[in-house]
Amino acid sequence: MNRYFSLLFAGILLAACGQDKPKSDSYVLSVAVEAYDGNNKKGAVVERFETDTVAASSALAAYSKGIQKYAAVLMHIQQFPDSIQGTGGLAVYDSKGQDVVSTIPQTQRDSVIMNFIQFARRSTIPYYDRVKDFELKLMTAR
Repeated sequence: MNRYFSLLFAGILLAACGQDKPKSDSYVLSVAVEAYDGNNKKGAVVERFETDTVAASSALAAYSKGIQKYAAVLMHIQQFPDSIQGTGGLAVYDSKGQDVVSTIPQTQRDSVIMNFIQFARRSTIPYYDRVKDFELKLMTAR
């Protein structure tokens, strides 16, 4: 099942990244996670970052990929609750190292999240089966 999920998610990301775009910049997606320091819940909680580097035509396109990354982290937390307690926030850094999320109007960010929620409702990826209160947790990435 994990292999199926990984292949399906990789296929979605490749399809999103594989479109011809005239201009593409590099962005770093960073999701803060509250991880247990050690192998179980008895360890202290430390902040770690799940990061990916992506190519995108705009900050908004990179933010959309960041929302996908955030949803994947939510599913990972549900699958491995002994290693991660929860998520912090989502940051999208441009090539200058500046977080570009605040430069995207809130209405556009909300639209990206709502489009992803609609995708999640229709998809075969079990977001709703695996992540309790999926929509509320996804909205914390705003």
